[in-house]
Amino acid sequence: MNHLGFSYFTRRGALLLSVGSLLGASLASSAWAAEPDATQLLRQADQARGGGFPGLIWEVHAHNSGSQADDQPDQRLRIKAIDNASVAEVLEPLSSKGSRMLQVDRNMWLTKPGLKKPVAISPRQRLTGQAAIGDIAATNYAKDYQARYLRQEDVGDEPCHVLELTAASRQTTYDRITYWISVRRGVGVQADFLSLSGKKLKSAQFEYGNSLNIHGKTVLFVSRMAIADALSDARTTLVYSRISAQAIPSSEFDVGNLQ
Repeated sequence: MNHLGFSYFTRRGALLLSVGSLLGASLASSAWAAEPDATQLLRQADQARGGGFPGLIWEVHAHNSGSQADDQPDQRLRIKAIDNASVAEVLEPLSSKGSRMLQVDRNMWLTKPGLKKPVAISPRQRLTGQAAIGDIAATNYAKDYQARYLRQEDVGDEPCHVLELTAASRQTTYDRITYWISVRRGVGVQADFLSLSGKKLKSAQFEYGNSLNIHGKTVLFVSRMAIADALSDARTTLVYSRISAQAIPSSEFDVGNLQ
């Protein structure tokens, strides 16, 4: 082969390698773009359940149903929350009125009439029925869990991102969660709560009939969370109302002022 022929094939080979490299990079970029950032999805979804805002107040009404629910009275609580903390005060029933539960980062305390000082509690402790104490606190899944993107699938007719959440510590409400987040709305629509071994304990569905205006932007806020036991007909429904965005003094979240 003469020199000119060798140069031609050399240039053609270099061109093919360049095109192949660009195509490979494009495919790799497309594959990366097709898998969203799981932590960012969580941060967005947390906002619709009270996490990440400078100050929110709302009320929760808890109602139990199922064959074992007759002796469990409804509860009503007022929640105050900031970015990394929340405090819940029991308003009803009268037998529990005045009880307060404070959450700061991953720590929780309880006080109630008759107690001399607040006691440390776990967010895994039962509040009522199928609802744990951590279920009614502000949600900060992005801080409390390590997230891994699994897939995209529909819940009903709504396309959702599916995430696997693994607890970052034992001071979380659940060990593992499979979480469905709406592609269009960016809110959590369904969750399976699992044991460390992967056994399904409970499931939940969420509705978002509330909204807030934050800095001129409309933000959806949860209106209903229905928690169902995996092995029985026991069910607890949390209904959210009276939501308002306002500044809350930091003293509200000081365990020394909880009593």
